[in-house]
Amino acid sequence: MIAKILISQSLSIRKDSLNQALLLHLGGVTQNHPDLLYFPDETKLGVEQAKEIREFFSIKPYSAKGKAVVLEDAGNLTPEAQNALLKTLEEPPKEAILLLGAKNTDNFLPTILSRCQIIT
Repeated sequence: MIAKILISQSLSIRKDSLNQALLLHLGGVTQNHPDLLYFPDETKLGVEQAKEIREFFSIKPYSAKGKAVVLEDAGNLTPEAQNALLKTLEEPPKEAILLLGAKNTDNFLPTILSRCQIIT
C-alpha cells in the first residue's frame, strides 16, 4: 500500500492532487466506484471512520486493480482515529492507496507522518 499526505492550503489544489494520484493508481474511477472510499472535506473523521477504512481495505477489489481511500481533509482525523489507522499503515494491503489531503502536518501524530509519503 502507498500512503500519501498531500499538503496544500487550497482545497481545490488538494482535490486536484488527490484526483491525479487516484487516476494514476486506479485509472478512471469516480467517487461512486465500489473500489473507492471517499471522505469529503467536511466529514468528521473519528474511530468509526478509521474502522470503516480498515474493513474496506480487508475486502478484495471488485473491478479495479486495487482499492483506494481518499480523505480530502485528513486534518480532521482525531488522534484516536489516527492511532486506529496505524495498524493499516504498518501492515498495508497489496495494491491499495491511502490518500490524505491536509492544509499542513500540524494535526498529525509523528507515527502517522513517519509512515506516509508527504507531498507539498
